[in-house]
Amino acid sequence: MTLPHDCPDRQEQPCTDIVPAAGHAACDGSAIAGSSQAGTPGATTISRRGRPSLEEAQRLPTRILEAGWDVLLEHGFEAFTFDRVARHARIGKATIYTRFSGKREFLEALLALKTSERRLKFMAIGAGLPAEEAFCLRAAEIMETLQSTDGLMMERLVDWCDQEFGDNTYAYRSAMYAEAIEGVGEELAQLASERQIALGNPELAARFWIEGILGHVRMAGAAPPPSREETERWARAYSEFFFAGLRNTGSLTLPAVSPES
Repeated sequence: MTLPHDCPDRQEQPCTDIVPAAGHAACDGSAIAGSSQAGTPGATTISRRGRPSLEEAQRLPTRILEAGWDVLLEHGFEAFTFDRVARHARIGKATIYTRFSGKREFLEALLALKTSERRLKFMAIGAGLPAEEAFCLRAAEIMETLQSTDGLMMERLVDWCDQEFGDNTYAYRSAMYAEAIEGVGEELAQLASERQIALGNPELAARFWIEGILGHVRMAGAAPPPSREETERWARAYSEFFFAGLRNTGSLTLPAVSPES
């Protein structure tokens, strides 16, 4: 399966993965409201705001990506076009090409943005609370997110990038998984140091925590999504189970050092 080329929409030119010529480019800040020429009776004009501020210019790539995410949610991958992204972001299509050379770069950047947003959101949950409570709240939020409309689209985006751009040496889902294990492993190592737990394999502990949640979501996905109350009950039971194992499982903790005789 290949990425669909942008299809003509009404009177619009089809979008290609080649930067348009300067003569066809719209200026940054243009609000594309129609294709009729100004001055024609009943025509819609193109308004220009002038040069964008520094803050607007710095935020523009993110605004374009957020518009692309909204287009995906509304139209799906099959009808995803830069024309639609441009209209949604209220910019000229050429402005997208000045930031992203084509759809591969755009979708990779979109995946990176949504991954970063999700990671920061999850890591902020339970800040200042005891570890067991923080991990419990985070587990519940992860499950809710994965089963939401945004979460399901994120899964499709990862699969799409892997199918279209991944290869034998790089896979997007594997890279995301490795990053998540590293982050959770560092948290657990810090926790073990504070609690004086001889955690010998933080990476393995992180894998257990992440895989347990993902496995539960996949199994629950075969039935109607559980209620928030059910999700929170499972998250609490799972967190208590996990931390009990963390303290007592020999494969995760280092053996006690025998005192010298």
